Amino acid sequence: MTRPDQAYYTLSGFAKLDIDIVEARKLIPSITSSFESYTGDEPDGFVKVFVDDTFKYSTHSINNNRSPQWNDPQSFDIVADLSMIRVAVFDLDGEPGSNLEDAIGFVEFCIADIPFDEEIDGWFELRFPNNLQGINTDRYYEHMHMREEEKCQSRPTEPPQKKKGKKEDNKKDTAAEELGDDIYVQSSAKVKSGVMGRTLKRLAFITGTGDKNNPASDEQYNAGEIHLKLKLRRVVSDNTALFAKALVPSYMTYATFIQEEFLPKLDLQELLDDSMDIKIEVVDDMLFAMLAFFSYVLAWRSWLLSGLLFIAVVSMAKNSMLAYGFFHAWLALVLILLKSEDWRTRMSTNGMNAPLNEDGLKQVARFNSTDEMHVYLIRMVQSNCGTISGWQELVHFAGTVVQGDGQVDVTYDQLLQALKDLWFLDFPTGNPVEVGSLVRVHDKRRGTVTRIDRANDKVEVDFDEPHFMDSRMSTTAHMKNVSVRPYAPAIPRILVPKSLRGLVTSIQFQVESVKKAILPATEGIRAFFVWKYPCYMGLVLTYLIFRSYVSFYAFAVEDSWCHTAIVVMTYLRNAIGGILVILVLFGQARIFKIIRGIGLMIASKCCDRRRAPECWKFFKQADEPYLKKTQ
Repeated sequence: MTRPDQAYYTLSGFAKLDIDIVEARKLIPSITSSFESYTGDEPDGFVKVFVDDTFKYSTHSINNNRSPQWNDPQSFDIVADLSMIRVAVFDLDGEPGSNLEDAIGFVEFCIADIPFDEEIDGWFELRFPNNLQGINTDRYYEHMHMREEEKCQSRPTEPPQKKKGKKEDNKKDTAAEELGDDIYVQSSAKVKSGVMGRTLKRLAFITGTGDKNNPASDEQYNAGEIHLKLKLRRVVSDNTALFAKALVPSYMTYATFIQEEFLPKLDLQELLDDSMDIKIEVVDDMLFAMLAFFSYVLAWRSWLLSGLLFIAVVSMAKNSMLAYGFFHAWLALVLILLKSEDWRTRMSTNGMNAPLNEDGLKQVARFNSTDEMHVYLIRMVQSNCGTISGWQELVHFAGTVVQGDGQVDVTYDQLLQALKDLWFLDFPTGNPVEVGSLVRVHDKRRGTVTRIDRANDKVEVDFDEPHFMDSRMSTTAHMKNVSVRPYAPAIPRILVPKSLRGLVTSIQFQVESVKKAILPATEGIRAFFVWKYPCYMGLVLTYLIFRSYVSFYAFAVEDSWCHTAIVVMTYLRNAIGGILVILVLFGQARIFKIIRGIGLMIASKCCDRRRAPECWKFFKQADEPYLKKTQ
């Protein structure tokens, strides 16, 4: 109870899980190995069992069989009631004990859902390996409410069929042959993000794999099914077993990129893309926006905002109550102006984050600053895949763009063409945006080009990440709003030392973790200031206006009720701040862990949920046949 985090590793089990790995059916052909391309070979299947993402046991392999039978009963000690079990099927490409193994599929379930002393006998649906992302509890919750088949993600069970007879298709076939080891078949469906998602979407376009109109492609919508027999036996008394409910098991957080050991080549593209996502969201949209706002106020580009802030500072010499009134009124005015997109753009945009279009050019020109225009021109060159050989010459050119009092005599397209004509800038010939190109739309959201309508200058983009807050983003974008993002070529793994591969994987994991931790917070802050949450913004605005009013009234009337109101608001502010400080300072203290453990025990005792297998949508009874999903 006092150290539940350590008790998980030191206590003996409160129960035993008897698991009989009987057989599997309809296993999909595994992914490619490091030395062979995908040919649809029958898998040499074996099973690994993990408890809380820790390896426990492996069966023997059955060669060249999509319906192997193992009949391998085992028993494992279970320490925590919330422990997660993962049963994963692999294809053995080398000798037993070697690292040449490819993932076929997996299924996970929680011990807390399994009733005691009741046998569960049936077929468990196997998920595609690309679903091994995030934490086990999230994956389990998703799978228990939705079968893999219901996602309509498909995997061909025969070699990819190439179309013939058309010139376009012949080009695609040639491109597929040139790819060689780069072809990485896992699923023809859209995988939302990561190395696998990008590779698969490009593969589906190039080879036609997973085409519903291709009758020669035999697809199935899960990785197969595995027959398991489960029985959970309590080995301690009921009162002793209650302490197992207070234990929080450890787990592994799998990043959204596919693990490097599953790839024939070392792919650095996802690492580069994630780093650019963090740079765009944190540096460009937050830090640069804040710097632009401070520059906007300090440069007196708005006499209203700068003047009111000046009055608030000067009034401190007269009376602090008066200064509080002006300062809260200034904050309220800033929030009100942020509701207007025009004012918001003026206050938070400079050369480092202005959009690369006509509006962005005019916004930067208003600064009437050579430095701001120089930074903006550098971004224009880089966005169009250009290189700069004369940096000082570009500074001189930037000084000639803005005329008079922040006016420009050229359009954005004319300025871009002028840049392409300069001798110290080098741009690629033709349009760098092609079908299959890795791009960003509005220099923010990343995706892959699937179709180009050159007659209307339109581009269709398949985005890597479906959840994005910018409402401007649609699958069809104008050509000038699409830019090719930096590309990192894949390196054959055989040429990369193991130490470097491990370092890259570690950095990928760390960058992905930082992205997951920071980007939701930055998006939430940005959504608040652009009035995406009007109720919360209204509460803050009401407080600022009321605080400003009582400060002015208290300054004017010595013995008014406003003095009491200010004291009350000060106490409330200090109380809320104190609670937050206590939670931060003592959140990891032992007393809080004890309270959390007691809470878990009480909650588990009051609502014991052992409802498996009824709550598992991925489960079928042992006598149910495998039914192939049809479109």
